[in-house]
Amino acid sequence: MNCYQERIQRLRAGMREAGIDVYYIPMSDCHNSEYVAAHFRCVEFISGFTGSAGSVVVTRERAWLFADGRYYIQAARQIEGSGIELMKIGQPEVPELQEFLKELADRKVLGFDGSVVPADFGARFPGKVLCGRDLAGEIWEDRPEQMFTEIFELPLSSAGESAADKIRRIRQKLEETVPPQEEYLYLLNSLDDIAWIFNLRANDIQDNPVAYAYAAISRTKVLLFTGAKIPEQVEQELAQAVSLEVRDYAPHCLEMDGCGTVLLDEARISYDTLKYYQEKGTRILKVKNPSTHMKAVKNGTEIRCLKEALLRDSAVVVNFMYWLKHQIGKIPMDEVSVADYLQEMRMAQEGYIELSFGTISAYKENAAQMHYSPARGACKELHPEGFLLVDSGCQYRDGTTDITRTFALGPLTEEEKKAFTLTAVSMLRLMHAKFLKGCSGENLDIMAREPMWKVGWDYKCGTGHGVGHVLNVHEGPHNIRWKINYEHPTAVLEPGMVVTDEPGVYREGQYGVRTENELLVVPYLETPDGTFLQFENLTFIPIDLDAIDPAYMNEEDLEMLNSYHQATYDRIAPLVPEEVRMWLKEYTRPLTR
Repeated sequence: MNCYQERIQRLRAGMREAGIDVYYIPMSDCHNSEYVAAHFRCVEFISGFTGSAGSVVVTRERAWLFADGRYYIQAARQIEGSGIELMKIGQPEVPELQEFLKELADRKVLGFDGSVVPADFGARFPGKVLCGRDLAGEIWEDRPEQMFTEIFELPLSSAGESAADKIRRIRQKLEETVPPQEEYLYLLNSLDDIAWIFNLRANDIQDNPVAYAYAAISRTKVLLFTGAKIPEQVEQELAQAVSLEVRDYAPHCLEMDGCGTVLLDEARISYDTLKYYQEKGTRILKVKNPSTHMKAVKNGTEIRCLKEALLRDSAVVVNFMYWLKHQIGKIPMDEVSVADYLQEMRMAQEGYIELSFGTISAYKENAAQMHYSPARGACKELHPEGFLLVDSGCQYRDGTTDITRTFALGPLTEEEKKAFTLTAVSMLRLMHAKFLKGCSGENLDIMAREPMWKVGWDYKCGTGHGVGHVLNVHEGPHNIRWKINYEHPTAVLEPGMVVTDEPGVYREGQYGVRTENELLVVPYLETPDGTFLQFENLTFIPIDLDAIDPAYMNEEDLEMLNSYHQATYDRIAPLVPEEVRMWLKEYTRPLTR
């Protein structure tokens, strides 16, 4: 019996003692964060799965791990021997998690920790639900402590809008819902919303510059619950500007007495908070967090800062590409050592805070795992052949970056060149899309996927996601994907939104290819038929010409590639050393058929 089998047995003992038949464990924390700190990684503790997204379901007899297409290969490998069955989300034979739980719990008792389950998910189950026990945490003897790091202020020169102005806008939006003069309390526990509203940042979750916090806003005051001290001057300024009252961070601190009307976003508040107010009979108004949309539409200052950050970061990756091309086969390299080298180059840049996510440095067949994480001392050595995929990004004081490039380290197969070229074509076609205002990413995804679909290929993930400003690298409410989520529809694209463009090809046991740029939604033109929008490219790094086969491109594709490379040379050449500049000229040369 391995440790995961033993832990599941102990979990089942806890289920029997609590009278629970089906127990659900999400990869989440008390703030429903996408990435979670070690303290909250109960899914990993129970199953061994280390991905950023996944859920475990346990009954008295069986156990399952639900994982999406980014993690099929990794999840299968990591749960082997645990007795846990893999449920590949998105496959035709795999039910939706919600329906699966409903069926399992029919006329039985479903249990979960209500503090780490979103309210809109927890409220879906009509039967008996027990949400007051963290059964996985109860058997986790050496569980890491929840950590609180130093809070710092994002200055107005980077944020572009004061906390007081943001709170004023939020109140205006909320008061469209609440009758005049009615007292209300608006509850927040999503860390990125709170960080954005107050222009405060920290490092409580690795690579996500947020602080563990809760907040509540009324007509006349603002409450902020934090686990670390806010700089005194910042606290005084907020107290004066918005009547801020700072309180200690603690479980259930949003559960308060004497509330007239409570406003909350079911998708971004925890189920136990909703349940508390329901049981008290409090009037509850369900709203979408206004800040979620507001922070997605970047202001002029944020856009200027992001462009500067991405230009510096593009130059870093160009220098890295030059080094990689010249040193491969000459010095020892492995997946971790090249990721370390790239991070050291970023750390030398002005305004560096931390990475924006763990660098995906994946050689050959490892790149078929979309979110592969190399392990120091147990990763692949690099040789002058095949592909190296590097998906990386950085948190700077003026912006968040997310960049993927796949590098040819030597000879490639014809299929690898075809995959690389079609990926480049897909990325460029979406980048150049022109679209009517009102379109969402669901309308535009076909622009990237069509070159793949023409040859019967597909990638089992979305094409793009929003990016925060010195915040989470994955940010809603907009994205680019073809599958419609009727419960949480993606937002329409608006000027000021930033989104990634990252199609790819992944072949298990062989190779993986991805090319990713960040794009900004901007106006295009006005006609009698409406307002049209387009994308402005923000990332300037060569698409490796050593892997391009023009036979898979038409004339328009070649024109887009050549135009992109000319822009890349013009923007980056002044930022790199002379020897890199000469090399860059060659790697941005025009191609013909």
